[in-house]
Amino acid sequence: MSAIAGMRHTDGRPVEARTLEHMLRCMAHRSPDGTTVWTQGSVGLGHGLLRTLCEEVSQARPLQDGEFAITADVRLDNRDELLTALGAGDPSLSDAAIILAAYRRWGPDCPSRLLGDFAFAL
Repeated sequence: MSAIAGMRHTDGRPVEARTLEHMLRCMAHRSPDGTTVWTQGSVGLGHGLLRTLCEEVSQARPLQDGEFAITADVRLDNRDELLTALGAGDPSLSDAAIILAAYRRWGPDCPSRLLGDFAFAL
């Protein structure tokens, strides 16, 4: 399982990238294949990559799309079903991008529609 980290300051202070980097260093055993950090104002996400399959492609994480950002360790078993339900025509979408689209469509109820092994922060 890869490492994910996130934080939000409720008082509006900006999240410092170095804080997330420290969080990811504490989970270094979960991120031998690199780390990435994303911050915007009072919110920040971090991802530490642990590739489990040789053919696994490196996907940009955290992924930002408009007003949302997501980091995830995910394997969706119902990708095709979700792509059809979401009307997404691009089968090359990452599993994290599919979860983001599912959240946009179904809101906080989206995890009930996901089959697989996943953990994500949005």
